Amino acid sequence: MSKTWLDEFYELNPTSIDDAPAEKKKEHKLDLFKVVLPALDRRNKKFYENSTPEEQKELAKLVWPVTRWMSSTKGNAEHHLMMVNDVVNKNSGDLKKHPQLQWQLLAVCGIGKPQFHQWVAPPKGIKKNRLEEAILKIKPLLKDDDLELLIKINDEEELKLFFRDNAYSDKEIKEII
Repeated sequence: MSKTWLDEFYELNPTSIDDAPAEKKKEHKLDLFKVVLPALDRRNKKFYENSTPEEQKELAKLVWPVTRWMSSTKGNAEHHLMMVNDVVNKNSGDLKKHPQLQWQLLAVCGIGKPQFHQWVAPPKGIKKNRLEEAILKIKPLLKDDDLELLIKINDEEELKLFFRDNAYSDKEIKEII
């Protein structure tokens, strides 16, 4: 029997598309709403410690979203928001190297019984207009309130003078104002 071009192809490429293993879907082994959040609500401080090493790796990746979920509940919104901010968020940058401590602190925020948690999306950045952006290029440490005040108390001529003093051309000033 003679070889076809397809047979030769399979000889040169032993792993064909059909034979390639199917890509595994990313599945969470820990259910966030049935396991993780209820454990934190019940103040289980040994939750991370009692997890398997595989689960601990997954939990390390879930700290930020779980913190968002823990900070908002239907029944005790003030308690959860204040506790998460004061206990967990206050030194979150320093705690990244200590996942067990992060989970213990999250557990401290619980009230002892399961709660209904709501997702609070992080705020989107507020876009500045051209004038505000140009002023911030010159004075980057200006606070938002001070920026508003600067624009409010100066008229167009004063702003043009400000930009001229900071080496802006008339063409650039016209585009900004």
